[in-house]
Amino acid sequence: MTIWFATGNSHKQRELQAILAGHCIKIPAEAGIAFNPDETGTSFLENALIKARALYQLVGEPVIADDSGLCVDALGGRPGIYSARYRGPEHAGLGTEATELSAPERNALLLHELGDSPQRSARFVCAMVLLLSEDRFFVVQETLEGEIIRGERGGGGFGYDPILAIPTLGRTVAELSPEEKNRLSHRGKAGQHIADILTGVVIH
Repeated sequence: MTIWFATGNSHKQRELQAILAGHCIKIPAEAGIAFNPDETGTSFLENALIKARALYQLVGEPVIADDSGLCVDALGGRPGIYSARYRGPEHAGLGTEATELSAPERNALLLHELGDSPQRSARFVCAMVLLLSEDRFFVVQETLEGEIIRGERGGGGFGYDPILAIPTLGRTVAELSPEEKNRLSHRGKAGQHIADILTGVVIH
């Protein structure tokens, strides 16, 4: 079936389409829908629900929304829910399209903030919502545990992928194949839970 994905990020769309291969994953831009809701939540889950409900009001069909980010222990959990628009602790949550940093700039900023700290533990977090109606939804939240390395490595993925290494593999997320990432990542694991839910849920 067709499921709308509440994002403008084509990278995320491709990842979710691979996980939910039996369904057609559409994003608002493909239908000419302007979609940029205010993410005013204080958690990944709250923001995922905000996005899911906003898109459902526009399309009236099943929606998946996720909110995800990188949480670094030595930085008190930053950038967290502000990962996509992070500009440093003094500007957390205040980024606009005109002032957003590029992904390499955000990575460089985070590495600068972390400096030589021996505490490098961090994780990607993904809250994902499958919304079938305004009051009927399923929620999952998953993580990918790792460590921040001291420079970017790898040409795959996007965002903070080049600076988070998986210790058991000795590779960054950006060095994983798409198939490995979909199996191991926070979004991949959350998406698989959603796929399992979809096999048993009745859509009406």
